[in-house]
Amino acid sequence: MANSSSREMRLWSAAGLCLFLIYASLYIARPVAEYLRDRNLLRLVVFLIFILTAALILWRVLLDGPRVRVLVTLGLVIGGYLVVLLGIPMLPEERLHFLEYGLFAGLVYGALRERRRQGAATLVSPFAGALALTFVAGWVDEGIQAVLPNRVYDPRDVAFNTGAGLICLVSIMLLQRARVNE
Repeated sequence: MANSSSREMRLWSAAGLCLFLIYASLYIARPVAEYLRDRNLLRLVVFLIFILTAALILWRVLLDGPRVRVLVTLGLVIGGYLVVLLGIPMLPEERLHFLEYGLFAGLVYGALRERRRQGAATLVSPFAGALALTFVAGWVDEGIQAVLPNRVYDPRDVAFNTGAGLICLVSIMLLQRARVNE
């Protein structure tokens, strides 16, 4: 299946790189988290990663021009993320799943949307395709962890990863709708 545009190819490449980095970090993630936790730095590092991510998203949104509806929607999306991240009891490093798999889902969605925009046939909607691929990627992630000596298979993490993708995809769609309606 040939890519329909160079933009689609870049998005697929970025999604592949994202997934490669997620899988490549599986073995070292636990020792790094323990190192940071022992120095009481883990929560701070995770917090700073989320602040940096929010700042990058805000910067990207502002590049299109400060539209009130989009900024309000972005504020609601960030508030929703805060409710989810603070409302679900989980370890600080588990919160990073929301960034990792959210980014992956968003990149896959962008690639599938670009494919459809170029007129290429797709079997499912970009939303459904991105969510399905995020589920598969999360399941493979847990499969890899099952064979690593310092990790364990946890089906709840597959649900977390898929949920992270779902929240990101809904957020993207809300922001797109806000951008179109303004």
